[in-house]
Amino acid sequence: MQPTLLYHTQEVVSQLQQHGYQQQQQEQQGEERTNYFCHVCGKEFHGVRQRRNLKRHMMIHWGEKPFHCPFCPHRSNQKGNLKTHILKSHPDRLQQSSEKTSDLNPQAQI
Repeated sequence: MQPTLLYHTQEVVSQLQQHGYQQQQQEQQGEERTNYFCHVCGKEFHGVRQRRNLKRHMMIHWGEKPFHCPFCPHRSNQKGNLKTHILKSHPDRLQQSSEKTSDLNPQAQI
């Protein structure tokens, strides 16, 4: 029987939680552990603040794309990728949207 995506996602989340718990224990014991790695593909993240980047990276494996384009069905897993998509794919609509927004709120910026 092949594991479902939900099972796989729950397993990865559990591994991340366990890793976070281990990280917290080591920090409390005075050890500074700065290496994180993806349990799915093995990609390594080095540095004190890399846990956030690991979580962002895991969205690739989970297939989570919470950022939606307001002009088309495109979805992205990172806000910066969505901004790039809009600038490249919808520059004319972005300008129109900006003009409408500035008419309603002179301080609004995109």
